[in-house]
Amino acid sequence: MYQKIVHQKRLYMTFVVFFLFVFQYLYAGRFTNERVIQFFITNVSLIAFLFAFHGFELNTLKSKNAVLISTVIGSFLGVLLGMFLVILFFGAQRDIYRSELIATTLAAIVGIPIFSSIYYRIIVKRIPPTLCIALGDPARYKALTDEVEGVSHGKVKVLSWVSNVMEAQEAFGSLGDTAILIADLQLYRELSDTIRGLEKKGVQKYFITEAVEYWLNRIPLQLLEEYRDYYELFLNQTPISQEKRFMDIILGLIMMVIALPFILVFGLLIVLNSGFPIIFKQPRIGLYEGPFMFYKLRSLKVDKKAENSDNPNGTITQRITLVGKILRKTRVDEFPQFVNILNGTMSVVGPRPEMQVYHDKWIQEIPFYGYRNMVRPGLTGWAQINYGHTTTKEEYIKKTEYDLYYVKHKSLLFDIQIIMQTFETFLGMKGGR
Repeated sequence: MYQKIVHQKRLYMTFVVFFLFVFQYLYAGRFTNERVIQFFITNVSLIAFLFAFHGFELNTLKSKNAVLISTVIGSFLGVLLGMFLVILFFGAQRDIYRSELIATTLAAIVGIPIFSSIYYRIIVKRIPPTLCIALGDPARYKALTDEVEGVSHGKVKVLSWVSNVMEAQEAFGSLGDTAILIADLQLYRELSDTIRGLEKKGVQKYFITEAVEYWLNRIPLQLLEEYRDYYELFLNQTPISQEKRFMDIILGLIMMVIALPFILVFGLLIVLNSGFPIIFKQPRIGLYEGPFMFYKLRSLKVDKKAENSDNPNGTITQRITLVGKILRKTRVDEFPQFVNILNGTMSVVGPRPEMQVYHDKWIQEIPFYGYRNMVRPGLTGWAQINYGHTTTKEEYIKKTEYDLYYVKHKSLLFDIQIIMQTFETFLGMKGGR
């Protein structure tokens, strides 16, 4: 269903690294073993930022402007990271020079958009769509499959729906290259023997869960309800990772040192603009629904009545201060949360910690909402970079779907991807409304 696109994406990423190596070889004129390693680190860092900035995604590739923006910012940040890593591992006496790094950045900015245009045309023209017959009631599932079809640029298409055994037996008689997309589990159980026989003949079978998760990057509540046993197995298996905690401590210490001057400067501005307090403290709900004290630089006027109301977020626009607008726009108001990361109440990556009033409300009204708290809350997260702030129930439901996708797929690599994509949100290109 998406394996060919994933394969082509990996080939294209490998080609970009090869292109950069060829350019560096021609530009630098000499390649020692040490220089090869240093250029490799730089190139991989560049590719990682391009990946984080969606430079290889179909939605980006279809737009020349989006490709250019992704390439310019991704290349610049990637080369900066590469240079930092090279100095970290090899010391100041590194074997590659500033002019070569600048040339690499320019080569990427010029070459990658051209190659991306060619790559997108190959994907669109050479990879045929996966055509499916879907098992289930279209009234219940068609909205999801239509969304998948749109996001996949037509690479997943449902040709017809069958909602009972008789319709399915008739449709299975002339499948050809058409795959079977399973939405209704009960109907699948009734047809399992027939489908198993078709699989032996080469017919492909997919579940709607894998298609939706891959293309939409979230788990809709509808599927959580209907595939409850499957999802609860994953959501309950969330051991606390010691490697993740180690990464939190290292990043927390580094970022706290960087953030401290900003906290001091903006702290003074807050006092001059709206008086004390500088730090906003509030109980939030964290790991395993335990309460903890959450810290931010104060960006709102003090109003105890509004803070203790049933909808504290509803008064944000009226209460925001002049300095608060800058803090929220630049995300500097979040810097004190590095204290939360260091004391173990938060992680760098995870679902955002919720206020008690909202937690109590939504855990009653939104199924599976409590599974967000199976991991430590985070400074940034999958829902934040894909969706942003929430006020209405519908928005909370959508954000919960992204949070649960993170809980199911969490890993150190996924965390690193989210941290890198947070730069995109920070620059105002996506999410974080």
